[in-house]
Amino acid sequence: MEEFAEREKDRYKRAVLIAAGSFYGLPFSLTDEDFLVAIDGGMHYFEELQITPNLLIGDMDSYGKENQEKGESGERRENGKNASFPDTKQSTPYAIFDKEIVGERERFKEEAERKGDAAGKSSSIPLYRLPHVKNDTDLQAALKLILSKGIREVHILAALGGERIDHSYAALQSLAFLAKEGVEGYLYGKNQLFTALRNGKKSFTKEYRGYLSVFSFTDLSCGVSESGLLYRINNVELQSTNPIGVSNEFIGEEAEVSVKNGILILSYAPLQG
Repeated sequence: MEEFAEREKDRYKRAVLIAAGSFYGLPFSLTDEDFLVAIDGGMHYFEELQITPNLLIGDMDSYGKENQEKGESGERRENGKNASFPDTKQSTPYAIFDKEIVGERERFKEEAERKGDAAGKSSSIPLYRLPHVKNDTDLQAALKLILSKGIREVHILAALGGERIDHSYAALQSLAFLAKEGVEGYLYGKNQLFTALRNGKKSFTKEYRGYLSVFSFTDLSCGVSESGLLYRINNVELQSTNPIGVSNEFIGEEAEVSVKNGILILSYAPLQG
């Protein structure tokens, strides 16, 4: 794993991850300096785009499981039976990139071919197969791998929307994790872009339009300032329990949001074109 990370370091400047949520297309053109990651069912989107990712990662509970079906309650069903968690009260420790987990591509390929699994089509793509019972989401595990490569800019697609609102919130937490690690991260929704800001500032050109919402992700964010917007604040405190930062507006001026201590989640419309 360490050799793999060292070999790829400095080659890629940006990571683009596609998960299995609502996908609204690529927001920009891809380059050879982009490290492309399919997160479990996000592989379907890569196939639709006819793009080969550098990596497929996940517990494979959604990609290649064409025999799964959903019950009326919306619960995931496997072979006609309700899927369930193991009957245990203790957490199960694991190493994300343990040797028993990494390098399972061939075994995964054999299982896929034996079952007529669609995942067999992607057997030439490096696979990091994660256990079903784990402490990290597939997205969080992918981000940890990205950080090990030294990549400092991450774009996350198709991690919002769908029936699982809890997955969307988990994606926002992963965005905050990137900010805590000093990584520039972006999370894409439909005509909406999220980023996290920790102990720093973010500037916007005068071309931005629409709403800008700013929320404290930490219990308290101190020294928050917003300039060049319809509502301007200077050196105030925002709390995670008070959504007072919703729906500020760009007014055709250069704008800036800054925080001295804390993590902010910013939501705004991306530039068009």
